[in-house]
Formats: sequence, structure tokens, C-alpha cells
Amino acid sequence: MIPEKEDLKSNYNVPNLERGLQIIELLATHPKGLTLTEIIQTLDVTKSSAFRITNTLIFKNYLQKNETSKKITLSRKLLTLGISSMNEQSIVELSIDIMRALRDELKESVMLGVVLGQTGTILEQVSSSFPVKLYVEQGTHFHLHSSVGGKSILAFMPEEDAKPIIDGISFTKLTKNTIISKKTFKEELLQVRQKGYAIDNGEDIQGIHCIGAPIFNEYGYPVACLWITAPHGRLPHEEFEAKGKIILRYALEISLKLGYIAR
Repeated sequence: MIPEKEDLKSNYNVPNLERGLQIIELLATHPKGLTLTEIIQTLDVTKSSAFRITNTLIFKNYLQKNETSKKITLSRKLLTLGISSMNEQSIVELSIDIMRALRDELKESVMLGVVLGQTGTILEQVSSSFPVKLYVEQGTHFHLHSSVGGKSILAFMPEEDAKPIIDGISFTKLTKNTIISKKTFKEELLQVRQKGYAIDNGEDIQGIHCIGAPIFNEYGYPVACLWITAPHGRLPHEEFEAKGKIILRYALEISLKLGYIAR
């Protein structure tokens, strides 16, 4: 006999796990965070229970706490899980037509990628209309310190999310132009933030240039990057600024589709 739904709930639910999920769901609707007191008042849970559960989730890196404001928010770990799921279902679907339009305007290969943990991943690409092009398989990983994908996303991440990722980068030298210093990399991120777009000056593959801009979700969080890639002869330094502004415009179109409100 198959147990009724009510029997399953009464026999198999774990109260603290259920409360933990309620706290996560609550914080998902409050991106700026809530204090422990606010969580207790909203969910009507005891102080001791809420304290134990939130501290366990903080210890396991699912939540994070700002010691100044005492606000508790979802961590990068949970955001990563959410982004991973969202990528497959919506970012590519919402981006593909815009990627094709960008390819048609600039004629170069267009890539869409995300940062997951300490590496980047290619989600989708639209190939160049030129006979000579760079082709990359979906799911291919890319280095964060030498790519426009890594630079664009890290430059606009909150400091508390970006710092542990940057601290974990090994800064491996891939070409003569690769940034191999954390200090120089941080200076590069400041420039990316000022311009709105990032440059790969043959830092990942010698002779290949890339220009990319971040894509933001409804909370203004950088969830992906849109970029073009081409041989340096077709994408010379003197064209970086003009084409960077074009890519920035297309990336904003995708962001708006994701619910981002431009400021």
C-alpha cells in the first residue's frame, strides 16, 4: 500500500531540515539579507532553533553573515547552484538571438560563459561568418585570470564573493601577455569596472583577442559574460574601445531580459 501524502509528511519529515529550507527560501526573497531576529519573527521559529540552523548553514557555506550589519544572506555557493540550474534553462535561451545579432554585426565568433567556483565554463557559442574562426565546445572550461569571462564577472562581483575566488587563482602563465600577479589582476578588474567591458590581449591563446561584457540578473549580480573572439589581425588594439561599447550594448539587452533594471 502506498502511504498517503499526509502520512509521508508525518512519518518522514525532518523538522530542522524543513526549517533550514524555509530559511533559505526566505533569504532568496531578500537579497540584501535579514538579521536573525527578522528571520525568527518572519518564520515564527524559536531563537535557539534559528541560531543553530543558521550557524550550521553558515559553517557549511550556504549562508554568509555580515558582522557589521548582522545581515544574513545566501552565499556564493547557493548562488552558484542557482546559476548552474538557470544557465541550462534560461540564460542560453534568452541570449541566443542576441548572440546571433552580435555575430551578424561584428562577423566574429560570439561566446557566452559563466563562472562556477574557480573556473569558467562556456555555455554557448555562435560561430564567426569568416572561414578562419576559433571554435570551442560547449562545456569547455576557461581560466579566470586570462579570460574576458573571468575578468568581466569578477570585476562586478561583490567584494566578499570575488575575494575568495581571486585568492584561489594560481595565475599560471599561458602566453607572454598573461597576467601573473594578483596585484596587477586587481588593477585590471578596476579598469574593467570603469569601462564596463574586459579585454583579453592574447593572454589565454597567443594571437587571439577577445572583448567581453558582463550580464546581470534582476538583482544586479553578474551571472554571465558575453564576448567575441578573433585573431588579432581582425581585432586590433585600436578597435577595442569601439567594439567594447557594441558588446556592452548587446550584453545589456540580455541583462534586461533577465530582469535587470539599468541605472
